[in-house]
Amino acid sequence: MARKSLEFRHLEAFRAIMRSGTATGAGAMLGVSQPAVSRLLSQTEDLVGFPLFERLRGRLVPTATAQTLYEETERIFTGIEEIAALTQRLRVQSPRRVVIASLPTLTLSILPGAVMAWREAGRRETLSIHSRTAGGVLGLVASRQADLGFAVGSPAIPGVRSTPLARTRAWCVMAPGHALATRSVVRAADLDGQSFVALSREEGRQELIDEAMRGSGAQFVENVECRMTAAAVGMVAAGVGVTIADAFSISLYLDRGLVIRPFEPAVVFEYRLIWPEEVRDTFGRAALAHAIRNEARRVVQLVAELAGP
Repeated sequence: MARKSLEFRHLEAFRAIMRSGTATGAGAMLGVSQPAVSRLLSQTEDLVGFPLFERLRGRLVPTATAQTLYEETERIFTGIEEIAALTQRLRVQSPRRVVIASLPTLTLSILPGAVMAWREAGRRETLSIHSRTAGGVLGLVASRQADLGFAVGSPAIPGVRSTPLARTRAWCVMAPGHALATRSVVRAADLDGQSFVALSREEGRQELIDEAMRGSGAQFVENVECRMTAAAVGMVAAGVGVTIADAFSISLYLDRGLVIRPFEPAVVFEYRLIWPEEVRDTFGRAALAHAIRNEARRVVQLVAELAGP
């Protein structure tokens, strides 16, 4: 007998548990009882053929496999939510809804100013911004669930077109009073023995820094790795150590008095705008991209002006 397939109710329960951490919380989100959620979870694990959660002190802790499944599940629900929004707009003849898939740091640092400029230019479309990891952004754009997205580096994905957004050098960031704060330039060798906040290895950011460190003979002491670069800068602001970050991440903490120094050898982070291939532009993609690029340039220049002794 063929194995039965997952149904929507199973994915709905799984998503609610991932968001709430408990069957009780998931039940409250879905308007059903805790035992009903537990039954759905048991059925889901039977259907997929592997455990999704570990039971620890009353909480359901997702496995690594569950995290992967959750990312795919979110794409499905994003599509469903957009369809529901579309039918509502068609019903009342509202302007088009533009979906942007954005890296969290760029959502916070670039999009507010860019969206304001775009709106001031007279655009009436509604924007729906979904913050995702780099892989999640690519997934939403490649599956045509997002009209525009931000990519790290130069991904070659079938069905996805891209154009440069911004290139920003990496800066060494530290809290005021740090031992390296007196230097005009921080070199790789200077990081020997320093407490360090690493960047995402999944997205390849830390790999760029490791490559720059390789010929120096220096070895920093890694305290923590942050998937979100802005979080790494936040750790530095709290005194956890130093990090190497781009202008967009640093710009979110300029009010914390951070010390920003050029890092050598130079490390450059590249961002690109991506969108689905062969999809008709019905919202003024070029105008929105122009506003985003302008804001990106403004942020990069601002950080460069504040860097140095």
